[in-house]
Amino acid sequence: MNKKIGFTCAYTPVPLIEAAGFSPFRIFPETKAPDQSGHLLHDNLCPHVKKVLDRALADDLPDLEGMVFINSCDAMRRLADAWHDARPNDKIALLDLPSGVNSLSLNFLSKEYERLAKMLFEWNDTDFSEEIIKDKINTWNHLAGVVKEIEGTMSNGYFPGYASGLQHIINTVATDLTNTALLMAQEYAQPKALASKGRVPVYIFGNLLFDPKVYDLFEDYNIHVTASDFCTSSRFITPIDSKADENIFTSMAISYLSQTPCARTMDTTLPGSIAQRIVEQAKMSHAKGVIGFTLKFCDPYLARIPMIRQALQKESIPFLMLEGDCTTGSMGQQQTRIEAFTEMLGV
Repeated sequence: MNKKIGFTCAYTPVPLIEAAGFSPFRIFPETKAPDQSGHLLHDNLCPHVKKVLDRALADDLPDLEGMVFINSCDAMRRLADAWHDARPNDKIALLDLPSGVNSLSLNFLSKEYERLAKMLFEWNDTDFSEEIIKDKINTWNHLAGVVKEIEGTMSNGYFPGYASGLQHIINTVATDLTNTALLMAQEYAQPKALASKGRVPVYIFGNLLFDPKVYDLFEDYNIHVTASDFCTSSRFITPIDSKADENIFTSMAISYLSQTPCARTMDTTLPGSIAQRIVEQAKMSHAKGVIGFTLKFCDPYLARIPMIRQALQKESIPFLMLEGDCTTGSMGQQQTRIEAFTEMLGV
C-alpha cells in the first residue's frame, strides 16, 4: 500500500501526489477528538483549521509520510505553523497561493507546483518523471469527465441519494486513489432508478460541505440539490488542461486558477466574478433558489456574501445564508429555516 500524503486544500494537485508514488489523504474536519487546538491557536478561528489540528493532536490520523499545506488564508498558514508542534516528525510542504489571477500569478503558481512535484519525488526517493505526472493527469481528467456527467444528471432530474453518492465518490478520490474513485464513478454515472418528483431544486455553495449524510438531510428537508460548489465537492476535481501550455506546471496553474475560485482568490479585473459565477451556475442547474453554507469565522466568504446576495436579488433568485461549524449537528439546527425556505419556493 502506498504511503499517504496529507493535505487540506482543493488547490493541492492530487496527480502530483500519485505520480510520486504516494496516496492522497485529505484531512477532513470530522473527529470526536477533544478540543485541544486552543493550546496552539486562537479559539476564534475557522473550525475547519481547528478540527484538523485536533485530529493531529489526538493522533486521529493514519500514518503520513508528509503534509502539503496551501497558504490560502491566514488561518491555514497558522495551521501549518502549529503542525510542527503537533506532529514534529512529519515532512511539511507549504505552497503560497496567489490571491489574484493574472500572468504573474500563473507564473508564480506554476513554479510552486513544480517545487512541490520535485519535493514529493524526493520524499519517496524516486526519480522525477514528467511522463508519470502526465499519465496521472490523464486518469484524473477521465474522472473529472465522469463527475461532470453525473452533475449533468443531477441538474436534470431528482434521483434520491444521488447527491450523497457523488459526494462519497469525491471523498474517495480525496482519501484513496483516483483509479478507485474512477471505477466508482463509472458504475454510478447512470442512475439505477427513474427520476422522482416532489423536491424543490436548489443550488448550494460555500467553503466546506463534505459529509454525504448532509446531502441526505437536504432531501429530508424537501430539497433536490441540482448542483453544488464547495472546495470539498466537484470543484476539487478540477480537470487539468495539459494543452494549455507546453510547460505541464503552467498548464496546471492555469487550470486551477481558472476554476470557480475560492472566496480568498479574486480576479482583480472582475472583482464581482464570484457572485456572477454563482448566478450563472444556479441558472444552468435549473435551481429555483440558492443556499450558501459557510463556516464560522471564515472572513473571505463572509466578505463576499453581500455582493453574492445583491447579484442573486438582481436576478430574482431567492437566497438563504447559513453558517456552521463542520458538524452535521449544526446543519440540523438550521432545519426550520431550510424548510421555511423550500416552502417559500414551492415545487
